Order: sequence, then structure tokens, then C-alpha cells
Amino acid sequence: MDWHCLGHAMWLAEVDELRLLFDPLLEDHHHGGVFEVYPPRTIDSAALRADFVFVSHRHPDHFDPSSLRRLAALDPETVVVTPDELVATCARRVGFRTVRVVPPETTLDLDGPRVVTSPSVGTTDPEWGVVVANADGVVYDQIDTAIGEPADVRAFFARVAAALGPSSEDLVTLALARWQPLLEVEAMLAGPIGFPFRTYAAEIERCAAIGARVVCPSSAGARHTGPYAFMNRLVYPVTETRFIEDASARMPWARVVRHRTGATYRVAGGDVSIDGSGAIDAGLVATGDALVDPRSFRPLEIPAIADPNLDSRPEADLRARIEAWVREALVPSLERAAAQRRLRYVLEVVLPSTVDVYAIATGGTATLTRGDDGEWDVRCAVAGSLLVDVIEARRHWGDLLLGGMLRACSRAREVDERGLRPIPLQPLFVYEAISYEQSILRMLDRM
Repeated sequence: MDWHCLGHAMWLAEVDELRLLFDPLLEDHHHGGVFEVYPPRTIDSAALRADFVFVSHRHPDHFDPSSLRRLAALDPETVVVTPDELVATCARRVGFRTVRVVPPETTLDLDGPRVVTSPSVGTTDPEWGVVVANADGVVYDQIDTAIGEPADVRAFFARVAAALGPSSEDLVTLALARWQPLLEVEAMLAGPIGFPFRTYAAEIERCAAIGARVVCPSSAGARHTGPYAFMNRLVYPVTETRFIEDASARMPWARVVRHRTGATYRVAGGDVSIDGSGAIDAGLVATGDALVDPRSFRPLEIPAIADPNLDSRPEADLRARIEAWVREALVPSLERAAAQRRLRYVLEVVLPSTVDVYAIATGGTATLTRGDDGEWDVRCAVAGSLLVDVIEARRHWGDLLLGGMLRACSRAREVDERGLRPIPLQPLFVYEAISYEQSILRMLDRM
């Protein structure tokens, strides 16, 4: 079977007589313009001709509604497979006629190849990776999943071996492995921003537990762009070159190879050969120039929020829209969420030329005042024009959070004779007025 590397987490697998497309992302810029695929490439969507489209989870670098709309227009008979009802709803809306919601650890017989979905722990939304097997070998596309501890990984592949038939020893021919210990939101939520030794060590150990003959680092081919580019210094702790060195040292039995957009990884006879231009020669993708990679980990300074105001909206209009939303939506939602608990919230709204500050106190009837509160329990800061985009359903919260334009910190606590305990609440308290999932659904409704 041939696995064509199309950038980031997008792969097209030709397996027996079928074409399986994974996490399609047809344009480089995605996630509301926060990210772009790196290295750059151009996809010929008409050349994909997928029989099945697998969407692993709802994160926008894997679930891109505009890409699904284009693919549905080309062939509405393509079958979409996902673990997430939200993704399935979108797929049906954009025109796919057959959509299957499949949970983790499900075996699918596709009239030739067999597919087993893998579990993922520590996630709040449905998510899986995929194991694809035929007579040529077994490929594990891990995507963003983490099965658990190394023992859990080995136990899962023992179950896969039992389902597929061969011995569990040397089961996986090629692992498209998760490897980058991303610090996506740590700086934005006032968390630790130094090198994540424990997290990275755990990634290496889980990768080793797969026991693959060949390992290819995958699903980390995006970078921040435009006004969000400062995040490139905070989010990506490990280079691919260093991962290959580290993984090779930990797994001397494995061949660890580069993730090469435009290449074809051919699995046959239990081994992997690489045609460096196979996907290009097949007309699936054209690659651009790989300029200097800006993803250089230097977490020594966190720039302040600067409102990009991408649509050049008048500041007075932005302020009026935000003030109405704070008063009519945010304050009542915080009053309900607090449930009589006395809490003090501060919302900083960064506008192009100034910062507006709102203080909200709960405990009975909520009160709203303009100005700061030095005794705050929960503090949130946001770029004003992007907040208006969420209010008006042109963006969702993930664009702001992952773009470094939404930040929060909680110091809410309660103290009594037993001691001090943090109060479990949502630091990103703007989600109380519009939940994360609602922000996605509202944006989809506008499409």
C-alpha cells in the first residue's frame, strides 16, 4: 500500500483498490488564518478521488469544514468516517450522503483492507487514530492521540493483532507517530512555558511501545502566521531533526525517517521504501519553497496582546458591540455559573488604541463596573476585534486561544480551618456566555 504525504496530518492511502483520505486540509491557511501548513504546498483536490474520508477529531487543523465542502462537491458519495457527532453533522450539512460515527477500538472491514480505530486518553472530545492493515503490512496513523502509558499501548496492539490475525510481535510496519510536545495554551493560561521534559519523555516512550519497524513523525506540520507568529517561539519545543535523533537513540531497532510532503511511503513485504516525489508525480500535490522555519523555541518573553483588527472596523463600533454583549450575555451567564458564590471577574478587552476593563462581581445579583479590580479571582484578556468575530459567529474560540489572543488566569480559592483549596472553575470565563462547542456550531451555521 502507498501512503502519500500531503502535509501536516493529511495522508492519502492507496490500499488494495481503495483510496483512504485522512484529515483533509486542502488550503495552507486554516484555523481562521491563525496557522498555515509548513512546508507550503498546493493540493489538487480533484486528483484525490477518495473512497473514504477519515476525520480523526474536531480540532480545526484536522477538521476543516471548507475542505469537506469542496470534497463533497466533487463526490458526495465519498463515505466520511469520524468519532465525533459534531464533525458528522458538518459533513452531512456540506453534502456527504453517507457519514458514519465510529467509536474507538472498532474494526472496519473495507472489502480488502481492515481498519482499527485506536483510543485516546485525556481528551474531552471524541478522538481516535487508525490502524490500516492488508497483506503488505500494517500502518498506524497515530494523529494526535495518546493511548495512555506504554503498557496500554502494548496492550492495544496485542488486541489489534488478535483482531487482525498475525502475531503481535513486529506488528506495525510504519508508525506515523505523534512526537511534538506542543505547548499550545500553556502561556495563554499562565501555565509552565519551559521545556516539557516529562511530556516529551512520555511521547518517546509511547512511540517506542508501538514497536514499529519504521517511524515517521507526523501531524505537526503547521506554524503560526501573520499577527499570531509570535506564538512560534512558545508552542513548538522540539525540532524534527532532534526528534529523529532522540527517537533513534531510544529505538535502535527502528528506522526513523523524515516527514516529507510530496513523498510516497510504500509499504510492502513488511518494510517501507520512500519515493521522495511519489505524491508529486501522482499529481496530488505541488510543494513550495521551504523557507527558514520560524518555529524556534525561545520561551523567554510573552508579548502583550495587540488587536490585529483585520477588517479595520471602527473602534467605537467594536466597543459598542462588546459592551452590549458583556452586559446582556456575559454578566447573566456568570451569575448563573457562580450559583451564589462570591467571585470577582475582570475582563480586559484590548482594542487597537486602548484597553477597556470590565469588573464583574457575583454572589446574589451580579454587578458590572468599568475599571479594574485588584482583588480579582479570575482574569481574562482578549483582542477586541476577534472577540466581536466570535460574538458575530465569524470565528470560534479556538482561533483566539491558539493564536495567543485570548488569555486567562485564576486565583480563585477558598480557605477554612482545613486549609486552602483552589475553586474549580473555568478560567476562560467568556465560555460561560458562548461555550466552545457553541462557538463552532454558530460559525458552521453561517457557512
